[in-house]
Formats: sequence, C-alpha cells, structure tokens
Amino acid sequence: MVPAGFPSPAEDHRGEKLDLNRLLLPHPDSTYLVRVMGDSMTGGESGIRDGALLAVDCQLRALSGDVVIAVVEGQFTVKRLVKRAGEAWFLVPDNPNYPERAITEPDLFDVWGVVTHVVTEIRRGRLSAHVRVS
Repeated sequence: MVPAGFPSPAEDHRGEKLDLNRLLLPHPDSTYLVRVMGDSMTGGESGIRDGALLAVDCQLRALSGDVVIAVVEGQFTVKRLVKRAGEAWFLVPDNPNYPERAITEPDLFDVWGVVTHVVTEIRRGRLSAHVRVS
C-alpha cells in the first residue's frame, strides 16, 4: 500500500515484490488483454476509460454484477452483466449517457469472458506504443 497523502519515511511501508503476470493472468491459457475503445464504461465504479487495457478471464463464470466482454448480434461490447426481476438479464454501461440493453434473445448473446483487472495509463506513451489497436 502507498499512502495518497505525504510520503512516510518509515521503512515498514515497503511492500513485497509483485508479479503482474501472476496477478493479471492467473489462468494464462484462458486470459487475454483487450483495449477499450469508447466511453460507455466511464464514470462508474469499474474505472474503465477509453484506451484502458482489460484483463479478461474466459475461465470464470459470469455472475450478476460482473463486467464482461460480450457478443451481441455479432458485435463485441464491454458492459456490466446484471440480473433483474427473476430471470431478466441486462448489459448495463457505467456511463449514464448510454442506454442499458435487455438480453431478450439469448441465442444472439454470448459472454466471452469476465473482466478481472483494468490497466490505465496515466502518462500516455509507453503502453499505447506497445499495444496495437486493430
């Protein structure tokens, strides 16, 4: 942990070494990274903004409240999967300027993976230079 206030000179604030590969990719054979394009997930608790990288785990079963990569009628999207009123499922953006979408035809909908981490570059440059947008 790093305090957001003034730095502490105390030696006990030093942390352990952290392996980002093990943290972000616990299931390396079923996890991928994807770059976000657009702002439908900005402004919410997910912290997802345009240009962020998402770690997506295909091994996890999606639960209500999870942010997922979904395919709806052949189009990819990142949204929060929410179950309401018994059996009704919705894809809900964090940004209130975008509409939520009810999953009315389950055969035209598929979850490709659960978003487990968000990597956002604060100083534009290095991350953007190493990740292609296709």
